[in-house]
Amino acid sequence: MRKIILMIVCAFSLWGLEACKQGGNVPAEVETDSVNVEATDIQEKDVKVETESIDVKKYWERFQEMYEEEDLDDIHYPLTKYAFIDIDEDGVNEVWVRTENDEDGAIFGFDEEGEPQLIITESEGKRPSIGKGWVGIGYPAGGPSYFHHYAIVTNSTIEIEFTDFQVEDNHEYYQGETEITETEAKEIEKRIQGEGKALNPEWITLK
Repeated sequence: MRKIILMIVCAFSLWGLEACKQGGNVPAEVETDSVNVEATDIQEKDVKVETESIDVKKYWERFQEMYEEEDLDDIHYPLTKYAFIDIDEDGVNEVWVRTENDEDGAIFGFDEEGEPQLIITESEGKRPSIGKGWVGIGYPAGGPSYFHHYAIVTNSTIEIEFTDFQVEDNHEYYQGETEITETEAKEIEKRIQGEGKALNPEWITLK
């Protein structure tokens, strides 16, 4: 994904991609009303066990490393806090981590071997919007261009990584790093249903 973004940045530098750092949080069609999702509100016993079983400290250095590898910013600040969210609503939580100033962060899931998998990164002006089974970001990419990126999540891991890069009325679609047709893209878009929300979870400072 980092490779795709870098290629797009180079291709459209004439439009001034400095605008990527500004404005536009999510695609226009996505709702951005905040909702409260607190880890303490989880009621089912099995879900509580799953949340408590995630040893966040164990993975913290790896979270930081993976976040820095994927993030496009040149300056990285240490991650200091985390929250539990359940993107695919399967009772198994993902971990959202952030820096102290709330400007940068990332969301992680875990594969079948229990290893962390980076789902998506965020930075100022690039805030994630979360729907049932998906998380996405959208922001201006300079000039008349706009960048949309989604991760469809199943069993706390990425099932499909989808990118729609739009310049005026023209679109380039990618699944992972492979360019796909509009027909293929429309089939993937069927998986991105419902209104996205800008979540405001309960943050826990790492001690």
